[in-house]
Amino acid sequence: MSYYQGIADYYDLLMDGGYYNHELLATAIRSAIGQRKRILELGIGTGQMAKALLQLEPTYDFVGIDFSSEMIRIAKKRLSNSIPIIECDVAEMNLDYKFDAAISSGGTWVIIQSNNELLLGTHLFNKENDFRGLQNVANHLERGGLLLLSVHPPHEDRDLELTNGIIYSQRMGKYNGGSDHFFLKKTYSFWKQESLLAEETLTLGFYRDTVFLKMLADVGFNPLGMTNSEKFFVLEKVA
Repeated sequence: MSYYQGIADYYDLLMDGGYYNHELLATAIRSAIGQRKRILELGIGTGQMAKALLQLEPTYDFVGIDFSSEMIRIAKKRLSNSIPIIECDVAEMNLDYKFDAAISSGGTWVIIQSNNELLLGTHLFNKENDFRGLQNVANHLERGGLLLLSVHPPHEDRDLELTNGIIYSQRMGKYNGGSDHFFLKKTYSFWKQESLLAEETLTLGFYRDTVFLKMLADVGFNPLGMTNSEKFFVLEKVA
């Protein structure tokens, strides 16, 4: 299955159009990881975060992964093939290399801050894949390495005007599943003068903290909490 097929160029336009402040997020990452240099980005997307981070600190030994060949095509062009970008599923990842920090900024996993509750959001499709993916990340980190997950408000319907008269629209479906692990469908669409340019619907998963903190502990992560900016939730590999 090819993810973001036919939508990646518009998605890149969205990422460049105010959906995220990449420079602000890159500054928060650099502050959180300190002197750590070997960095793995989980879900590099179209490379905007990687570019912002490498502009702040060009000496990072940086590798990005993504499961979308379309996203990787754009990321390689943006970064002029200056870093390794690997097409793989994090649940199957085997890079034969150890990192000091792994970052998911709107990527494979995120933290949703909702009504004084934290949820783990995921682009993977079942608990087995999430557990294997988190175990793989832990296996690719040195002891004392950090996992940074970006923090977001709850998903909601929204529209955003981009360049050239293009309108981005996101629409959320209804939650389904159990009380501790549930799903919703998120539809991305791009319009111009009432003509649909591109659209894709993804299924997103969510875990309540009673579940995801145990999952992370089981693969060797200890939560350190939010960064001062509250842009990232930080975990340390302790086992």
